Amino acid sequence: MHRYRYRHVTDEYHACYCDLNMKIPVFGLVMIFVIWLSYEIKKHTKADKQAEKDFWERERQANSVRRKSTADITYITVDESFLPTDRGNTDSELYSLCNRILNFSDKKIADLSSMTNTELKENYGTANFTELSEADNNFTALVPLLGRLCELLYDEGRLAEAETAAEYCVKCGIMTYPVLYTLGNIYSTVSDNEKLIALIKTAEESGKCQERTLKMLQEL
Repeated sequence: MHRYRYRHVTDEYHACYCDLNMKIPVFGLVMIFVIWLSYEIKKHTKADKQAEKDFWERERQANSVRRKSTADITYITVDESFLPTDRGNTDSELYSLCNRILNFSDKKIADLSSMTNTELKENYGTANFTELSEADNNFTALVPLLGRLCELLYDEGRLAEAETAAEYCVKCGIMTYPVLYTLGNIYSTVSDNEKLIALIKTAEESGKCQERTLKMLQEL
């Protein structure tokens, strides 16, 4: 009876000892992870604070930059040259669309999306910032209108006019899906492989084309 009780106590002690040995490594790993996580959080918080400090310092300096020449900016001109002459009834979508596009004819338009606000001030001076921001906003507003114009003319089977509008867009650096879909399909329809290949190359080199748009062109 005593021998049995001694063995039972020994077994319990052995089980507890093994269980404790298993828990200690797990606990140690958890502590190591907590310490590492705390370090990473502090490191990134410090880096974020430094980045924010650097940003505001750069912004402060940019706000002191005097007016500089904007001669290297390519502005887009909107006129009647790429628009269809027959625009349908005054209540048609095409008529309304052309009028909305022509509303930009007296505005400055430029694609400045590759630069941040700070970079605009650094490169052209604070005095030009408002004007350049408006030019970029005008470009952003104009792009979907031109894309819809290309789509509408293509869907109506007015291929020559759709081609003129789409080629104008590409010349202006507008590489959106509606524009390239229209132009790519027209070139493919008339079997103008030379123009299609040139269009794909232009789209690839522009750096503005989405992957799905490039894939669409390459599959034509």
